[in-house]
Amino acid sequence: MFKPLSKSVLLSGFAMFILLMQSCSEPKSELAQYGPVFEQVMKSDAGVFRGFALGDKQDTIQKTESSQPIEADDGYLYYEYGMDTLGSYNVAYNFEENELSEIQADVFITNSASTETVYDGFKKYFDQHYGVCEDHMGFAVWTVKSGKYGDVRINLSDESADFTVENNPGKISIWIYPDKN
Repeated sequence: MFKPLSKSVLLSGFAMFILLMQSCSEPKSELAQYGPVFEQVMKSDAGVFRGFALGDKQDTIQKTESSQPIEADDGYLYYEYGMDTLGSYNVAYNFEENELSEIQADVFITNSASTETVYDGFKKYFDQHYGVCEDHMGFAVWTVKSGKYGDVRINLSDESADFTVENNPGKISIWIYPDKN
């Protein structure tokens, strides 16, 4: 006659099964620690944004982005992406002499209550990579050195207050540009 297994033995076996299944799955990217919205928007920790650096060629960016641009001409590329139930974002790349000179991105968070968490993920990443930011009139600003452009600024802001209708999405803006002062 067999004895029934105790609850603790069953729970231990189930826990081991879950751990085994997780260890066999794909490893998380380094960007996952900053949140799922951050991970989808940033795409890569190479370069300053999405794997790109100021000075990159326009055709390189167009070939590397995961979709066709919504708008494109000499000196400008514009993309829009959805993030399932999390929200959406857009990215505009500006070029001078066929080299990336400015990046602007707006991230729209469906659940506006999550906006602060998403903002904090971006801020934490930039703080860890470029040092603690400075506060300039409500913008978190990092100044980084670039071989081509000298000082480059990264501005991060929560622009959710610009939406006045209740239950509108949250909005985070990122602007990366050479400091021409």
